[in-house]
Amino acid sequence: MRRPRVLAFIDPWSPDPAELPAIQAHLRGLGAELGVVTKRGTWLVTPDDPPARLAEAPEADRSFEVADGATLVEALAAAGDAMRTPAPMTFTRREWALTSIAAGFSLALFGCKGKPHEDKPAPAPPPVVKAPMPPEYDIVLSVNGSDRKLKVEARVSLLDALRERLGLTGTKKGCDHGQCGACTVHFGERRIKSCMQLAVMSQGMKITTIEGLAQGDTLHPMQAAFVAHDGFQCGYCTPGQIMSAVAMLAEGHAKTDDEVREMMSGNLCRCGAYPNIIAAIQAARKGAA
Repeated sequence: MRRPRVLAFIDPWSPDPAELPAIQAHLRGLGAELGVVTKRGTWLVTPDDPPARLAEAPEADRSFEVADGATLVEALAAAGDAMRTPAPMTFTRREWALTSIAAGFSLALFGCKGKPHEDKPAPAPPPVVKAPMPPEYDIVLSVNGSDRKLKVEARVSLLDALRERLGLTGTKKGCDHGQCGACTVHFGERRIKSCMQLAVMSQGMKITTIEGLAQGDTLHPMQAAFVAHDGFQCGYCTPGQIMSAVAMLAEGHAKTDDEVREMMSGNLCRCGAYPNIIAAIQAARKGAA
């Protein structure tokens, strides 16, 4: 049975001894022969025999030339003339199917010349619609004995209003979730974590921050006790510790060390200065007594 033939349409090509073994190995796997059609001649490559040039014209002859821009029909017609042999070539249905598939695969690999593809301009992106800014409200906060006017959005926390709007950075932002106590301030008669309180809901309340404890250059007794007993290391949590301790004494607690630990459990010190903090609080309590 005659082998099916794979047709390859390719620009300049000649048998290369370095690539022939690989080509013939693929042909043995397909059980087919390879017909290579170029502008300078036509070759027949079989799985086992050396390549045979089918065109009789010498190398200098350019009778088989496919002009640039030729249509695929003209190229196939020229290829058919070059591949024609004296003996008529017949195909079984199976051979025709295999040859058609192989020819289509070759065209997909090497392509054919035609008009360059004209890319359509990309559509313009839709205009960006900016979300409107949330409204701001005029409020008055009573902070450290003074009324402070400011304009804030409804979502601004008391902590951010103190730090970002009023410049009172002694109140620290730690977790911003009400868990570490670094932002503790006095809110009326009680201590709160200012990150959990909205600024717009704080009007009419007397607010005291760490900046409002001292009287000029005279430290508050709790501040002096923290300095004397080294109740801080990095100092980041110290303002919240002091504000919470002052309020705790005003509440009438801190009679024992265990009570201090319990009532101060909402203020975390990541440096672990708890023994010195307890000592400072007890010294301030005894001094006040």
